[in-house]
Amino acid sequence: MNKYEIKYMLEQTTSAVDRLTDVAGKQSLHIEQLWEEIGSKNSTIGLYKDKLSEKNEEIIKLRNIIKSQTEKNLAEHYFPNEVDN
Repeated sequence: MNKYEIKYMLEQTTSAVDRLTDVAGKQSLHIEQLWEEIGSKNSTIGLYKDKLSEKNEEIIKLRNIIKSQTEKNLAEHYFPNEVDN
């Protein structure tokens, strides 16, 4: 192998390393952006979970009100003298 062949192989290898370094940098940046997007979506999910929890509490309260009103209505119907309005 003469010096020109060695120089050519060195240039090829350097070029390959440069391309790989560039690709790795692009992938690193892309991964970083994906993590930011995941964090944003996790925040949104957390907000929706909080809203869902609030709505579930409200549903439970309304069910209890409906249940107590139904019981009151039944008591008024069957025992009109014993019910307080």
